[in-house]
Amino acid sequence: MTSNTPPLTLEAVLDHFQMEEIHDGDVLARYVQAHPQFALQLIDLSRLIATSGVEDESPLSATEQSRIDTAWIAHKAAGPEVPPAGDPLAALVGEPSKALARKLGVPRQVITCFREHKVKASSVPGHVLQDFADALNVPAAHVIAAMQQPPSMAMGRSYKSDGKPGSGEQDTFEQVLIDAGVSETDRARLLAGVA
Repeated sequence: MTSNTPPLTLEAVLDHFQMEEIHDGDVLARYVQAHPQFALQLIDLSRLIATSGVEDESPLSATEQSRIDTAWIAHKAAGPEVPPAGDPLAALVGEPSKALARKLGVPRQVITCFREHKVKASSVPGHVLQDFADALNVPAAHVIAAMQQPPSMAMGRSYKSDGKPGSGEQDTFEQVLIDAGVSETDRARLLAGVA
């Protein structure tokens, strides 16, 4: 008479192996021979069990700590500068928006276009980008990175449309100024330095 016991699952084999009193090479060999399909997992578990009690809890020496610190500093310096969490342009609401609009001599809708990522970063002169960076207390590179995100519709501003919605493309800084009704002399002043 033959027994029709189902084959053990990986989890069951590992559980049985873990319950053994001794986890030496003989026990491991016996389990690998009985369950060759789980050989790699059994070996991994055997290593894990053998090293689980061996932890070096001694503090690092000054030399080791110095090497770690040096490597960490080199690693941080090698990577690109990560902009602060979130969108720095989102802070352009209320008083900061008004103050920047006054400083640049533009209507607040121009600042809103920046906040909503509707202005091509490549079309904005460096001195204007720097004014935004100064107002937001971030590097100009973070302002440029934020401007390159896809345009977004501001929450709370929704209007019924007579036609199909646009593709959300960005406009040039000059076009935003024209749409906002900025005079030609003010546009020339703001656009000075654009290649």
